[in-house]
Amino acid sequence: MSEERFDAIERKLDTVVGQLREEMNGMGSGLRQEIADLGQQMRVLHEDTIDRIAALAPDFEPIRREFTDADARLHEKIDQRLTPLEAQAHRRQR
Repeated sequence: MSEERFDAIERKLDTVVGQLREEMNGMGSGLRQEIADLGQQMRVLHEDTIDRIAALAPDFEPIRREFTDADARLHEKIDQRLTPLEAQAHRRQR
């Protein structure tokens, strides 16, 4: 009699364990899909964030032009002062 009871308990445990394994496998598959979906959403959010940051960046071209113009004016002033000095030095060497 006890052997039959142990067999019945063993069959019941096998059934429960089998059901638990099926549920765990189902949950694992669902979890893997959720993680894959989350990864895709994170990539989209990352790209959106990069685009937003790029849109916030100032336009440096006017600043570059301003510095380039200032450099050109400075070079011209230096050249205006240096050319007569070079001519004077050249005349002295003769």
